[in-house]
Amino acid sequence: QLPSMAAQQHVFVYGTLRPAVAAGEPRFLIEGLKHDGPATVRGRLVDLGDYPGLVEGSGLVHGDLLVVEDSEKLAALDAYEECGPPSFLYRRELVTAERPDGSHLGVWVYRYRRDVDPAADIPGGDYVKHIRSDGCTSQRASE
Repeated sequence: QLPSMAAQQHVFVYGTLRPAVAAGEPRFLIEGLKHDGPATVRGRLVDLGDYPGLVEGSGLVHGDLLVVEDSEKLAALDAYEECGPPSFLYRRELVTAERPDGSHLGVWVYRYRRDVDPAADIPGGDYVKHIRSDGCTSQRASE
């Protein structure tokens, strides 16, 4: 059952909409939304170049919970994620997220709809760490 817009809803963001890295249009879109802490969802995060994509998988994807309280803001997020015509790049769907304290809640997430071959997996399922890594640090950590 989908949540009604009469109540607040959580959107799980894992890429360019994460508060730690949002700039330009993404920063404008999330402005005024309450950040409700970190969470994880099940899946696989892939590097699509300028942004990541969440696809089916058994790993953990790290992100942030944002509270959306009106349908206009949700529609703006849908448009940014290209949920509709002409591209249908992402699909918004309801999944279960887990907070660091082990509690679970239903959240909206944007799942990538296209083929991801040959996109590379984002190590650890964390886009923020991925784009902030400089390669040398990651390499040294594994030695």
